[in-house]
Amino acid sequence: MTGMDFRKIRLYSVPLNHRGTTRRLLIEAIKHIQWPDYSGIMYIAPTPRKIRDAQKKFHELVKNPYIPPAFFTLKQISKHFFDIKLPGRWLPRLLTPLLISGISGRGIGYSSILSDLMKELKQRHPSKGMPLIHQELTEIFKKLGIPEDALKRLSEAMEIFEKYQAAVSGADFYDDEDILSYSSSVAARLLDGFPVLIADGFYDMTTSEENLFGELARKAEITLISVPRDSGLSSVSEGLIDYLGSNFDMTEEYLEENSGSDLSYIKYNGMEEEIESIARHIKNLYITGHMKTEDSVIVTFPASQDYPELAERVFSRYGLPSTVSLNRPPSRRSAQRDVLYLLESVAEDFPRSKFTTVLMSSSFKNISETLRRRIPSLSLKSGIIKGKESWENFSSSIEDKSLAESIKNDLARIFRTLGGLIDIKTAASIEVFHAETKKVLSELGFDADQDDADMLEHALQVVGIISELPGEKTISLGRYTEFLRYVLSASEYRREEEGIQIMDFSETEGLEPDYLYFCGLKDGVMPSKPRIDHILPDSVRTEYRLLNMSKHLAAQKLNFLRITGSSSNTHLSYPAVDGDKLFLPSSYLPWGRDVQENVFGVFCLEDLQTRSGTEMLSDSIKEIHLDKVTKERLLGRELSMPMRVTDIDYYKKCPRRFFVEKILNIEPPGITEYEVEAKLLGTLIHRIMEKLLTGGPLESTLEARQKASSIINDIIRDYTIDIYWKKLIKEVFLEILPKIVELESQFAKEGFIPYKLELKTEEEVLPGVVLKGKIDRLDRGDDTFRLIDYKTGSVKIGSAIIKKGKDLQLPLYAAMLKSSGMDIEKAGIYSLKEISINWIPTKRDKNTLDEYISSTLEYLKEIIMDIREGSFSALPLEEFSCSNCAESPFCPYINSKNGGRDEQLS
Repeated sequence: MTGMDFRKIRLYSVPLNHRGTTRRLLIEAIKHIQWPDYSGIMYIAPTPRKIRDAQKKFHELVKNPYIPPAFFTLKQISKHFFDIKLPGRWLPRLLTPLLISGISGRGIGYSSILSDLMKELKQRHPSKGMPLIHQELTEIFKKLGIPEDALKRLSEAMEIFEKYQAAVSGADFYDDEDILSYSSSVAARLLDGFPVLIADGFYDMTTSEENLFGELARKAEITLISVPRDSGLSSVSEGLIDYLGSNFDMTEEYLEENSGSDLSYIKYNGMEEEIESIARHIKNLYITGHMKTEDSVIVTFPASQDYPELAERVFSRYGLPSTVSLNRPPSRRSAQRDVLYLLESVAEDFPRSKFTTVLMSSSFKNISETLRRRIPSLSLKSGIIKGKESWENFSSSIEDKSLAESIKNDLARIFRTLGGLIDIKTAASIEVFHAETKKVLSELGFDADQDDADMLEHALQVVGIISELPGEKTISLGRYTEFLRYVLSASEYRREEEGIQIMDFSETEGLEPDYLYFCGLKDGVMPSKPRIDHILPDSVRTEYRLLNMSKHLAAQKLNFLRITGSSSNTHLSYPAVDGDKLFLPSSYLPWGRDVQENVFGVFCLEDLQTRSGTEMLSDSIKEIHLDKVTKERLLGRELSMPMRVTDIDYYKKCPRRFFVEKILNIEPPGITEYEVEAKLLGTLIHRIMEKLLTGGPLESTLEARQKASSIINDIIRDYTIDIYWKKLIKEVFLEILPKIVELESQFAKEGFIPYKLELKTEEEVLPGVVLKGKIDRLDRGDDTFRLIDYKTGSVKIGSAIIKKGKDLQLPLYAAMLKSSGMDIEKAGIYSLKEISINWIPTKRDKNTLDEYISSTLEYLKEIIMDIREGSFSALPLEEFSCSNCAESPFCPYINSKNGGRDEQLS
């Protein structure tokens, strides 16, 4: 618009602590309209949140029924004009970074930065094409002496912008900035005259917005506009004031300042304490009648991912109705997250964490309940890192064969369902990925509410637009998922607003709540600096009339002072501690005005339960002693003869742990690290040694090496472990093989050769006590035998250890073989780590093997008697092992060692 327009504009200059601006504007507009038709009023505001607030206030001012005014943001009304004329198709704003990413080959993060810059350039200089903007910016760079590398980055960015604009225009698409610029040119033709235009809460406008506002103001008989102003922050609104004064017949009215109390703030020892205190404060106001249900209550904070969910959770505990009214992306909803994890699992070859989340998800109803319930612990225990083959074979590590078969079949069905996606994951068109994704979701029984289904369908439609534009036609599944995740992250969903409104500070623009709780006001977070512009230095931004650092900080402070000053009741706070980090209060908070606030007698149910508890946890921890009925029910099933030899040692180490893990079958969850488990490694070594020694003693190292190499290849082929580990196991075994041959030769010289390998035995060693087990190896001399047990680690055994009741496995095996009539000369543990063998008895040992057996059987009598009595005391054989026990927090032995520490802590 050029020249003075004599349409009347009434400017209301609003002090930052004034309250009731919107209400006053609406009352003034109503004076010019005859009830009940208020459609002659058009109300525009900078944010959708301010629009909804104005709609509520208008409803309070007029009697029903009535025809409402038109409420718009400038973006909404420009889109309305575009939909009427339809000169092309709308390109959703969130697609711009994806298109720039495809054009530039850069990541979506950097492309988002470029997208924001392009948006600002197009809004601030709408009449200039990208070549002209490039030329003008280049001149400014040279004028200011900006280094050549920065100018190169600018040229690269502008080249990308030109390619983007050509691609969009060539496909007949308009992005939001194009639509805003286009609407200014058609508004005059599409709009008839109307009585009143209200522009509420604007403190600045871009050139595109000024152009559209100007066309609206020319059609209105009177325009009422409010602008928050402060003498110390005049730079924020001076551009808008200059525009109005230069282009319209403007009268200005200064609204009165409200008298208010000085602000203070409260310091808390953490976010949780801060939000809980706010909840108690609000609840106290409700209970005492100071706060009414119709009062508007806002809880806000600087940009943070932590506060919304925390506030929502705490308010729910206190029975306070609330709505997180800020824009929350659908990608954070569980149904959308699970779909993304499903696609990412296929693209990334099924990493454990993501694929386990999919298999546990309630969003896929065709996944079996057994798989859903058991997969978390089983996958952690298995040590799976990733890989379709690993998942297909992982059931082989499950001891329960029935469960293993069920898991195997369930996973096979899921992989058959995912087969189509797996086949095309390296390259396909977006349309093909759409079709296959929908097919997979259907077969998995994707179960989501209507909102989630609509959001996903909308996201798929938006991503589909990319295929209609020049650029990426064939992409990978990973790229496709990246597109979908970005769209779901950049989209918005809102719930019906009720109760306390929890919102980001950026959404409070123009609002005047009855109660304001502004939390998280710590230094470094508020005020916050704008995101670093890697293309345009701040000096260039200032020269080219773009948003610079100074204006960003001034606008942020103006918004802070306005929301805190215009609220009837303001509560400011910050957390001074977060873990081991300490924080100072924001510079916006009044120095030295921190106060203490305690609200007593308002608790949630959890607080009440905590305060009413009188018994210490340690008082509830008891020893395990089974009554007669429980003994018959549990022990009759779990400890019927024969007993495993390994269980005897397990009981001796700690009776309580034996009961928990062996009788109740409760195993602590754990994560298997990226390694070959000791149990699996032991199994492999046992099988290799068994095959190697089959057929008699080893004659030479060369013969043994040839035989071992073939044996290892055959054995490890059957196991699902990484090629790296397979190669390592083979290399290490072949490296130690000469020492094994040497040790075996020594056995042969002593007259003993392998007789039985992996010998399963079951014998009655005491009256009524039958044991079973598997002996790794039995060597035979003339009429005597030697018992050998393989261990992959270092070994210590001897009279002192066995006399203490530790490591009874070897003498118990000897007792079993002796009961079967064999003459056992000695027993030994064969260390495959040190390639040595420790015998009992040793050559210098004063004890005979029979004495070891006799001592061990005495321990066995005691153990069987205690088990049959139902006594499972917490009495570890070695105290240091308790630190590794998952039962230790609930163990009376450990708690007795604490010396009443929990009472001291309480």
